[in-house]
Amino acid sequence: MIVKLRIDDRLLHGQVAYSWKSALSYNAIVIASDAAAADEFRKGVIKMCCPEGVKLATRSVEEAAKLINNPKLKDMKVFAICGSPTDANGLLKKLEEKPVVNLGGIQMADGKKLFSKAVYVDEEDLRNLDEIAAAGYTIEVQEVPSTAMAKYADLRKKF
Repeated sequence: MIVKLRIDDRLLHGQVAYSWKSALSYNAIVIASDAAAADEFRKGVIKMCCPEGVKLATRSVEEAAKLINNPKLKDMKVFAICGSPTDANGLLKKLEEKPVVNLGGIQMADGKKLFSKAVYVDEEDLRNLDEIAAAGYTIEVQEVPSTAMAKYADLRKKF
């Protein structure tokens, strides 16, 4: 069972791993990222950020969907993490579950504008997020559990 799907371009890092661990009580993390799955160095760095006792899998979006849909994971509390709204949208289209989506962190880059604290988006990000919302997913915008949560739809109206 997916306890939450997070969008964070840094994927897994200490702040996310530990703050969300206490809030969600997850026992597995599935990173869904084509780029990270193909990068052995990055996979090693991600592994170092994983809390002790938590199972970790870094897979392409396609392989992550297969893993998450595997009946063996149904009894586990899975925290899924994607590096972009594009990856999240692709993953969600392949999942049997309909988890809450957490938009937590997208760094500033050329062509991106500030959407909320710690979240910068471009037109492609917005298209994917709008498509996720239109498919009926709840999208919460929140860095970590101790910060205020906003609804994507409310922020989108103002953007």
